[in-house]
Amino acid sequence: MDSILITKDFNAPIEQIFELLSKHDTYNVAFAPIQVERIKDALDVNLPDGVGSIRKLGLGKVKPLQEQITLLLPNERIEYKIIKNPLVKHHIGIITFEVIEERITRVNYTIELQMRLPFVSKLILAQLKSGIKLGFSKLAKTV
Repeated sequence: MDSILITKDFNAPIEQIFELLSKHDTYNVAFAPIQVERIKDALDVNLPDGVGSIRKLGLGKVKPLQEQITLLLPNERIEYKIIKNPLVKHHIGIITFEVIEERITRVNYTIELQMRLPFVSKLILAQLKSGIKLGFSKLAKTV
């Protein structure tokens, strides 16, 4: 199985960065023109983007990817998996948060990917890594 790790330091407290990255709408800003839309709320009505929530990703009306939040530990960790995609054998995203200094938060974003077609995973991960780095740089300017 292939994986990537993206690390980004944000000039903001961990609570602010966790809040930002735990909201599905944030990814519309970070990864434009890719659009993210929550299609199922979490079981906890106070955290609609929390555990159990499902988001669709894509462009316009075509949003073939669905991600489900599987773990949400405030100010520590977010995990999700891709669901209902016949081309993806395994996809897990793990975002961890670490205080570096009082107003500096380190985010580590790991993606594990195994596609059903051989050799495709490395290509997709290379594109994801580039897009996430760019998206994190955009977000860093907003905090």
